[in-house]
Amino acid sequence: MPELPAKPETDPIPGAITPWMIYLLYTKITLLGFGGTMFWLRRSLIDDRKWVTETEFAEHFAIAQLIPGGANLYNLSLMFGHRFAGVRGAVAAGLGFICVPFFVMVSVAMLYLEFGGQPLVNKALTGMFTVVVGMMIANAYSMAKAMPRRLRPWLFSLVTFAAIGAARWPLVSVMLVLAPIAVGIAWRDIVANRLAMGNAAGGDK
Repeated sequence: MPELPAKPETDPIPGAITPWMIYLLYTKITLLGFGGTMFWLRRSLIDDRKWVTETEFAEHFAIAQLIPGGANLYNLSLMFGHRFAGVRGAVAAGLGFICVPFFVMVSVAMLYLEFGGQPLVNKALTGMFTVVVGMMIANAYSMAKAMPRRLRPWLFSLVTFAAIGAARWPLVSVMLVLAPIAVGIAWRDIVANRLAMGNAAGGDK
């Protein structure tokens, strides 16, 4: 079985990130992230605290997207919390993601039921929608920079976008077809790289 290439050490010093820090971070992210939690999550972890790289964030996000269920960002938060502080970190991330924001969202929902029919409120929500779209585009652009500068990954992305976004094919069907192909090709490349490194090492002796 081929070995995966070693990843660069980017994690902070073990113990430097406590569960309390994780709880406060995710509470802040969810309070800031009305309509754009993904944007603030990426910005906080990569740009502000530099706990992960763009590539690591994209890899974890891809895994979270493949896990069944609709709480993909919640899954992503648990993964990062566990990575930095083990089980307690995962619990802290989960609590930070839902505790305070739950009461805020209940209050907002009550206000919307009371005043949602007002024309001014509708106009405000329409303006907020355009801002959210802009944040999503900015986030997608930043994550795209982490993709390898080769044709094959971009080709898979375009095919997936065309199948799901344009052709409206079922997401599960598209993933069941494309994911094994992508994994197989990546696995083949790893084997080829390991063989090439072995041959090069043998030739130097």
